[in-house]
Amino acid sequence: MRKIYIVTTYTGTIMSYIIKNVRNTDYSHVSISMNQDLSPMYSFGRLNPTNPIFAGFVEEKIDQGLYAIKKDTVCRVYSLDITLNQYNRLSKNLNEMLNTRDAYNYDVRSLIMIPIKRNRQRPNKYVCSTFVASILENSGISIIDKPTHNVCPDDYHDLENLMLEYEGPISMYNGKILKSEVASF
Repeated sequence: MRKIYIVTTYTGTIMSYIIKNVRNTDYSHVSISMNQDLSPMYSFGRLNPTNPIFAGFVEEKIDQGLYAIKKDTVCRVYSLDITLNQYNRLSKNLNEMLNTRDAYNYDVRSLIMIPIKRNRQRPNKYVCSTFVASILENSGISIIDKPTHNVCPDDYHDLENLMLEYEGPISMYNGKILKSEVASF
């Protein structure tokens, strides 16, 4: 068995504030990482941390980019046990996306369509939550029982398969915190 990590965050930006309040959830963004130290995380979000207009497939680090600017970002870090075969498929799929990242776009319209439960499935267009759901499904990993193009960040909370490893400021996460040490705030 191998572990991967799913991270939900709330940065406090205008966009995250809108998503949080429309969805009535604590966290508005989701990323995936192959490593316990969360370096790197993969998602769909801002290409430039200071400019929310341009977005796409991104590699995120907890001490760089938007997270370095928004040091008070809160997060939940979940682990998921998967088979070695699933881990290898996920790694291959992520590498393929990295090598062809220009073929993928941020799906701004999904920000409106998903909350009103309207189907919107476009090839190579994602928001953070649909990307994580799609990359998992394409790697043979099923954790959410709904179409990938309708998945929201709050759909990742309290899933049976996910183990909450940490909750608190992302700047305090060190990759070694155990569930018994989960911060409360």
